[in-house]
Amino acid sequence: MSDTTEQSDAHVHAPWTTSLAFWLALLAAIGVYSLVALSPKLLSCIQLQHTYNATQMQLVSLEHEVDDLHRVVESLASDADFVRKLASVDFGARRVGEERIPLDEHLQLSTRDNDPVFEMPAESLPWYGSAVSLFAVNIRVRGMMMLASALTLVLAFMFLQPTAVVSMAKEHGSAMDVPGGLLSRYRRST
Repeated sequence: MSDTTEQSDAHVHAPWTTSLAFWLALLAAIGVYSLVALSPKLLSCIQLQHTYNATQMQLVSLEHEVDDLHRVVESLASDADFVRKLASVDFGARRVGEERIPLDEHLQLSTRDNDPVFEMPAESLPWYGSAVSLFAVNIRVRGMMMLASALTLVLAFMFLQPTAVVSMAKEHGSAMDVPGGLLSRYRRST
């Protein structure tokens, strides 16, 4: 019975900063571990989204080109003046007495101008993709992050448990010698 009373007293007298530091250390370890564990999947998702966007833009560009070609087909079937102009541009056909003014290449009418309507995105990933790929691909960084997560967990459970801090303070009589008491807890007794 007195054992449970001592434990409840230890919880009551534990400084809240120690408890807060313990939980923050646990959250940091979880965050680092999840960064390493989820980064390959997140990188795959980023790459798929980038590919989807590029393919979608290409599809829209092709739809616009198809619409333009449908209008050309309709005009060829119904507009004789358009057929004449197209023949004069493509084959150099001209009417008798027609005078031509020479123009630069970029100013001439072109019937085969199939430039994409939209600019295709670059092949590189977005700005956050390179940061994610560091944690997803680089084995050395992944190992260091996992080691940091494990060390954070070990240190949090060794030194930041509120009950351990209070019990060490009780054993040594003062709160000033708590770090020495925490370390002496893990030393061999002779």
